[in-house]
Amino acid sequence: MKNLNRIFAVIFLFALNPLQAQTESEENSTVYFHKDFQISFVPFLGTNGTNSGVTINDYSFNVLGGFSAGTNKLELAGLFNINKSDVRYAQFAGVFNQVNGKVEGAQFAGVINSNLDSVNGFQGAGVTNFTTGSVDGAQIAGVLNFTTKSVKGFQGAGVMNFAVGSIKGTQLAGVSNFAIGDVDGAQVSGVLNFARNVDGVQVGLFNYSDSISGVPIGLVSVVKSGYNTVELSTNEVMPINLAWRTGVRSFYNILFAGIRPEIEDEVTWSFGYGIGTAPRLGKKTYLNIEATSEQVSKGRVVELNLVNRFYLGFEYQITPKLAVFGGPTVNYRVFETGYENHPDLFAYGNPKIQHERTYDNGKIGGQLWYGIRTGVRFF
Repeated sequence: MKNLNRIFAVIFLFALNPLQAQTESEENSTVYFHKDFQISFVPFLGTNGTNSGVTINDYSFNVLGGFSAGTNKLELAGLFNINKSDVRYAQFAGVFNQVNGKVEGAQFAGVINSNLDSVNGFQGAGVTNFTTGSVDGAQIAGVLNFTTKSVKGFQGAGVMNFAVGSIKGTQLAGVSNFAIGDVDGAQVSGVLNFARNVDGVQVGLFNYSDSISGVPIGLVSVVKSGYNTVELSTNEVMPINLAWRTGVRSFYNILFAGIRPEIEDEVTWSFGYGIGTAPRLGKKTYLNIEATSEQVSKGRVVELNLVNRFYLGFEYQITPKLAVFGGPTVNYRVFETGYENHPDLFAYGNPKIQHERTYDNGKIGGQLWYGIRTGVRFF
């Protein structure tokens, strides 16, 4: 019974931190045994006995779990594998693999792979892959991939990929990708991408980078050194509009709101979203091509009253921090015909409605007209 208690105590210590569980003689030892084959039930209860921690095996088979100095070719375990040094070329465990050295080849675990050095090959885990060294190859995990250094290859996770270093390749995640360093390749996520300098693309609902050579595609993309402007504009529907443009000139997002200055019981206002591109025409001139959509309401937002707008205009940069712009628009309004408290469509003037029709048995109306938009931008 005492021996059995000792065995499980050692298993617990190595699962938490194998380095702390090493004896002083093992830490200082420079001589390791080599075995072609070993089989064990749990650490120290197998063919290598008490020499398990100082033996490197070619082939290692652990019924529940094993502890060895390293693996040269193949290691299998029902629950866990613990290695003090390097592992090659394949390692499989039902729950976890813990390697204090390098991994070269393929590593699979039902729950977690934990490495205290680099990975050159493939890591696959049901929950998490963790390494304090660099990754040259691929990491695929059901929840999280984490490395404190760089990744060259691919990270794919159901929730999040996190690299403290740089990425050269692709990060693909269901929720978020983080690269504290630079990205040379692509970040694709369901919600958020974060990186320093990106030489490639970001695709997600929200993207952030210090700089990007390619295109950030998302609902909101913030590029610190990119295209960031505050705009004050007017058009025939809303006389006062405030907008924020963010991204890069080749592709940017627009968040905006508008208001009519009349004093009434219920204020007429709007909010909207759009995308655009601004190719350079000359030293100080740009072409603006934009598509936006805004809900125009009187008081509370009650029924659909959507103004969809295509804008083709010109921007002239007076100074590096100030520009003026203007151009024509094509507008199409979609609204609930049964609601009687829609605000007047036009603030000032009365542009001609070019086309009008109804949909869904007269419940939805549509109106087409041409307009103009002009204003100033602050960089």
